Amino acid sequence: MRIACVYSVESSASVDKPLSSAREIPFGISTIATVLQEAGHDVQLFVFSEKSRYRETLSRYIETYRPRLFCLTAVSTQFPFICKVAQVVKEVDPTAFVILGGHHASLNPESVLKIPFLDAICVGEGDDAVVNLADCIAHGREVAGIPNLWIQRGDEAVERNPPAPFYQDLDRLPYIDRKMWEPWIEEPHRYPSVLVGRGCPFRCAYCANHAMKRLAEGRYVRFRSPGSVVGEIEYICSLYPTTDSVYLEVETIGANLKESFALFGSLEEYNRRRAKPLTFGANFTVTSAFVRNKEQAREFLAALRRANVGYLNIGLESGSERVRTEVLHRPRYSNKELLEFAGLAKEHGINLNWYVLIGLPGETLDDYRETVRICREGQPNQVNLSIFYPYVGTDLYSEAVEQGLITGDGLDTTAERARAILDLPGFPSRRIRREYILFWYKAYRGHWPPDKILAGTLRSLIGAYPRLYSTAKYLSTHNRLFRYLRDRYAPRSAQPAKREDNPSPRKA
Repeated sequence: MRIACVYSVESSASVDKPLSSAREIPFGISTIATVLQEAGHDVQLFVFSEKSRYRETLSRYIETYRPRLFCLTAVSTQFPFICKVAQVVKEVDPTAFVILGGHHASLNPESVLKIPFLDAICVGEGDDAVVNLADCIAHGREVAGIPNLWIQRGDEAVERNPPAPFYQDLDRLPYIDRKMWEPWIEEPHRYPSVLVGRGCPFRCAYCANHAMKRLAEGRYVRFRSPGSVVGEIEYICSLYPTTDSVYLEVETIGANLKESFALFGSLEEYNRRRAKPLTFGANFTVTSAFVRNKEQAREFLAALRRANVGYLNIGLESGSERVRTEVLHRPRYSNKELLEFAGLAKEHGINLNWYVLIGLPGETLDDYRETVRICREGQPNQVNLSIFYPYVGTDLYSEAVEQGLITGDGLDTTAERARAILDLPGFPSRRIRREYILFWYKAYRGHWPPDKILAGTLRSLIGAYPRLYSTAKYLSTHNRLFRYLRDRYAPRSAQPAKREDNPSPRKA
């Protein structure tokens, strides 16, 4: 049976190739497409942005091949656009079955099912559910009784099937089909990532993990075996021999230290067999308990270094300990402990990149100044700077509503995390935007050369303008000078997290 899978982005590298590098491949829809292929179906992948010729492309595809199933995915900011995609499908072929998965549908199922162009939504993980769905459609059976699926029955009736337990054996999942993504990526060999695990043990208020964890029974934090991870890395390198760096995609590599040490050992052994060792990066969460155990921390960092893990992405989010504890509900660690860990990492030759959020509910200008102060003192290798976006379904979204910071007019979905959404008492949206642009000067003056500070400032400046940002992405992949500037001022360790796997999309 022919099946189409659709992924969407806001800012694209070009009309025909919306993604810049392999780092932007999302694991959710990739896994869905691959398991459907493994089940014997003919799967076609599409990646669109608002400026794509998606109407013409979908109409031509549907009229030529008559696919029976469309699998769509969306986070909150892409939901309005993906509804347009669903509408096009139903206008061209009302008999095609359209299902929407992803975090937005999982966390807001009642409101999502009001969209008339959807036949069903997937609430939670869909690895097995989508295969069962395709099997029913292919054999002409009624689509019913499939765990995790909420199915439209007409006259506003909905069949709400209970969730299946979380998928436990991640080694059973096939390696994602990367060739399927090649037509949509400018540089499919650059910065690939491999899934190491699913789930997060922490309950940060701005992230969807705490809400996703409530959707089903079973162990939420799961790791693949080291052999499975290394096997996929070998597969990637066989497809793209010039690969020199692989990102280890997991919410926090320290969620299970026993599993992590086993993985580091396997990566070290794998690199010994290579003529040129690969470099790796991963997310990591600092906690007081971890930092205080100096022997364990040093052993962990030494194992990272032996495995050639060159950098860790760490969520500072706010330099204000009050904001981290009372607003964000971050794992407990003091600024002193974070700086101690930064010093240990530097001793072991491992770069740290910090994620920082500004414009948070309850944040004051003094809180933000504390963030700048800690960044100046810690001097992370890079900062992934974002303006807080209240994702529907998260605790911090609900808090923003209760505080009257979000009105019923709907949220601006353009320039996600680069435009101030909230107007805070004492920290108005215009000031948030200004500080977002000036952050690089304030945090790195006297430490970075002026041209590097200017590069960061320009990224923040153009981020709020999707068309300008898309133009910059296009030039960074098509123009030799801009490629040079990209690699000089936005190294691989500063690549943003993919949004589908974590809708915040904050990391560790």
